[in-house]
Amino acid sequence: MKRRAPPWGAIEAFIVASRASSFKDAAAQLALSPAAFSRRIQTLEDHVRVRLFDRAGSSPTLTVAGERYLQRLQPSFEAMRAATEWMAPDPDRRSLRVGLSQSFALSWLVPRLPRFYQQTKGIELLLQTCADGVDLIGGAVDVRILFGCGDWASFESRKLFDLSAFVVSAPKLLDGRAAPQQIESVPQYPLLELTHPADQWSGWLARQNLSPARREPVLFDSAMVMYEAAAQGLGLALGVSPLVDGFLASGRLRRPFENELAMPGAYYVAALPEFRRHEAVQIFWRWLLAEAAREKSNREGLKLVVSQ
Repeated sequence: MKRRAPPWGAIEAFIVASRASSFKDAAAQLALSPAAFSRRIQTLEDHVRVRLFDRAGSSPTLTVAGERYLQRLQPSFEAMRAATEWMAPDPDRRSLRVGLSQSFALSWLVPRLPRFYQQTKGIELLLQTCADGVDLIGGAVDVRILFGCGDWASFESRKLFDLSAFVVSAPKLLDGRAAPQQIESVPQYPLLELTHPADQWSGWLARQNLSPARREPVLFDSAMVMYEAAAQGLGLALGVSPLVDGFLASGRLRRPFENELAMPGAYYVAALPEFRRHEAVQIFWRWLLAEAAREKSNREGLKLVVSQ
C-alpha cells in the first residue's frame, strides 16, 4: 500500500517550530492552543517514525534528523508559499522577511535601519540571520542579501557592491609581537580565516607573490567572530569592508599596510520574480541600492582625499 504524505498542518507546524523560540510561541503564530500544536508535531513524528525535536531542555531544539528533514522540506515549502503568493499576492502586506548573514546584518544593515525607518513609513523588517557560510537560497523569506557571483537561476538580483580584502591586525598580538611592518612578514604570523569562502589567505598571498603561510589558518564560520579573535590578538585576518569597518573605526584593528586586492564575488540583493511585484519589496530593494551607491560614493571620496 502506498504511503500517504503527512498532513499539511503538521508540516507547517514543524517549519514554524524550527524557527520559533518555543512551541508556545510557534502555536501562537498559527493561532493554535499549545496542546493542538503539540499534537501536530507528534503526528508528524509518528508519520516519519523519527524524533524531530529534543524536548529535554527548556526550549525544544531540532535533533540531527530534524535538521536534515528541515533542509529537505524548506525548498518545497518555499516553492508552495511562492506559488500561492504569485496566485494571490497581498498588496497591503507591509512586513518583509529578509534573509542575510549574521555578519552583514551586524556590520552593514542594522546600523542603517534607523535611516530606513525614517525614510520609509509603515514597512516592518524581520531579519532572519544565519551563519555566514550557510546557503540562503532555501528558507521562507521575501528578500535575500547574498554573497556570490549573481548567477542564481531562480532569482532576480542586483549587485550592491564589490569586495576587496586587506590585512588587519591588533596593535599587539598575544605572542608579544607588534603588527607586521612589512608585507613580506605576513606568512610568519598566525592567520585567521573563514570556512566560507574558503582558502582566502592562500589566494591573497599568491597574488601578492608571497610565500605560503607557515601553518594552516585557524578557521571561523563567522566574519564577526573572526575579527573579534583578531582584535584579541590571536592572529592576522583579511579585512573586508563593510564587515570590518567597525573594528577599524574603534582602533581595535588596524591596517598595517595599504595593499588591497579585489575579491571574487560580491553582495547582491535577490528575490523570487513573483515577490518582486510586491510594493514593500520594491521599496526595500530601491533603498538598498541607494544605500550601496551612497557607500560607494563615500569610499571613493575618502580615497581621493587620502591620495591628495
